[in-house]
Amino acid sequence: MADLTKKELRVLLKRRRAELPTEKKAAWDRAIVEHISASPLFENASMLLLYAPMEGEINLLPLARLARKKGLPIAFPRSHTEDCTLTFHILTPDARLTAGAYGIAEPPLDAPVCVPDERALCILPGLSFDRTGGRLGYGKGYYDRFLDTFPGVTLGAVYSPLVLRAVPTDAHDKPVAHLCTEEGLFEIAPPAAEVEEAVTPLTDYDWQNADTPAPAETADTPTEPRRVLVCRAVKNTWRKLWATERIEGVKTPHAALIPVLLTYVLLLLSRPIEAHLLDRGSQYVGVILLQVLIFLIPAILYCKIRGEQFTQRIRMSPIRPSHIPLLVAVLVMMIAGGLLTSILTGGIKSLTGNFTLYDTFVARTSTPLDVLYAILAYALLPALGEELIYRSILCAEYEKNGVGVAITVSALFFAMLHFSLSHFLTYFVLGLLLAAAMYATRSFVAPLILHACYNLFCLFGQPFLSAFYVNAGSTRIFLFCIIVLFLLASAIAAGEARKIYHLYALRNADASYTVSRPWRDLPRAILYSLLSPLCAVALTVFALTVLINLL
Repeated sequence: MADLTKKELRVLLKRRRAELPTEKKAAWDRAIVEHISASPLFENASMLLLYAPMEGEINLLPLARLARKKGLPIAFPRSHTEDCTLTFHILTPDARLTAGAYGIAEPPLDAPVCVPDERALCILPGLSFDRTGGRLGYGKGYYDRFLDTFPGVTLGAVYSPLVLRAVPTDAHDKPVAHLCTEEGLFEIAPPAAEVEEAVTPLTDYDWQNADTPAPAETADTPTEPRRVLVCRAVKNTWRKLWATERIEGVKTPHAALIPVLLTYVLLLLSRPIEAHLLDRGSQYVGVILLQVLIFLIPAILYCKIRGEQFTQRIRMSPIRPSHIPLLVAVLVMMIAGGLLTSILTGGIKSLTGNFTLYDTFVARTSTPLDVLYAILAYALLPALGEELIYRSILCAEYEKNGVGVAITVSALFFAMLHFSLSHFLTYFVLGLLLAAAMYATRSFVAPLILHACYNLFCLFGQPFLSAFYVNAGSTRIFLFCIIVLFLLASAIAAGEARKIYHLYALRNADASYTVSRPWRDLPRAILYSLLSPLCAVALTVFALTVLINLL
């Protein structure tokens, strides 16, 4: 098997790094931080030169907090794309990293330049390292140019499955003096002899053990049938395109779609029951029991199976008083945006009629007791069940591909849940707003409150909405007022969100759940996140249900 080039090796290493389990990587990150912080290198360092992790890279930012406690200056690199060079700048306690070149977080423009000495510790990222200190970076040579004049100590951080016997290096490539994996910190010994192989290629056979020799591969020969050669060429071309075009780190969390598909199926199976719930004495009790069966039980079972660590990721934290103005503004956006999208897809007459849940259960409130039952069955329980699955669980599983992916995917499946083509856009917009509110407040309670309040508006706000439309006297005036209300609420929500994130920055709140990804990559990241048989089944169920409803 021919040796892989640097470019091919980078593609394969990125893919292999993305395949490492998220839970295992988080544990390894903590182990690497512990090994470095307990080492003499860290204890004797005069300053720490660190990096802000990109997607898939080791998160060593906790070292910055430990270094600050020791009184060590902390520096982060700033990339200069015009000449592919790095300069390190001191991050003062009151300064924060901001997005820079390639979407990597960098020190602010006014951060002082770092002047390292011989005791300065520089921790380098890399796709792979070998046992002689060789480093395979991302191909631009930023760190190699910086190391030409760096007088201090160099340390490479990498996961042990990505350590190779040897990586391909050029004359300008600079080795590191120490290497740290989740297994420990090692000093690089000078090689006793030249390495015979330039690189040990990564294959499916040698991935777990870089010393395992790759199996021999039979080369193509002119004696092979032309059909075999063509098929092999097409296959190799497809594999190359897939490897180079796929967004780094994007994976499909297949398990997350199980509760989604289960709610779809259970909800459709409950439709025949609706005819038996027309009796006023059993309608609401039956709907309440169905809500528990369809949403709450699958959500609780999924969280139980995923374990206690996953439960900590679904943001079961209370909201703060400072979040209330944001929630009020987002609720107004939901009401105004829901009205606008409903009018856009169904016309002004779509605002009339009774509130319908999942295009199945129709709410009827004629007595005070009916009102209480309706609030529980059509407002509170749907909000609780849907937010558990479509915000907490889905977003927690998909955010590893980027928060933008998590928000969009959760909104997509949330819109499909209601099995209505005419209201699909409305529910999709509502899903986007609910997920955005959850990430802004970092609390599952926020979308739960918003969802319940929106359901209450749909239940009891129709008469007031009709009265407002009649008093407006014109459809254009009515639409103008709603648009102005939506834009005004959007501006207020943006301002309140800015205040909240400013407070996060002041507290140096943990943002390890985020993935830095350019906006231009978002469509492809969403597409690759949905490459799952279960997703195809869910889309088929939605399409068939909508088609049957139309017929």
